[in-house]
Amino acid sequence: MRFDENTESSKIPYMTYSSTLTSKNQTTLPKPIATLLGAKPSSILAYEVLENGKVLLTAKSLTFKDIIDTFPKKKPINPVSIEDMKEAVAQGAVRRFKKAVK
Repeated sequence: MRFDENTESSKIPYMTYSSTLTSKNQTTLPKPIATLLGAKPSSILAYEVLENGKVLLTAKSLTFKDIIDTFPKKKPINPVSIEDMKEAVAQGAVRRFKKAVK
């Protein structure tokens, strides 16, 4: 059976899957497990240690677009108009020109 993001979890065979832990504490998730979790490259894996000592593994595949609304909305303390910005740039150019001519 081919396992991909379109594979329904009900079609993944109920069995024990295993992987080897490297000396750097890294492992590769078996494809059926990654599919079941909905994990994709750069997914964040969360390990929750339960009271009975078992570990619950979940995958979070959030993008910045998914979480952008959670950031606080900040308005500038003193909003500046485009005209004010253009004037400040012009004044700065005049100052630099006068300094260069001296």
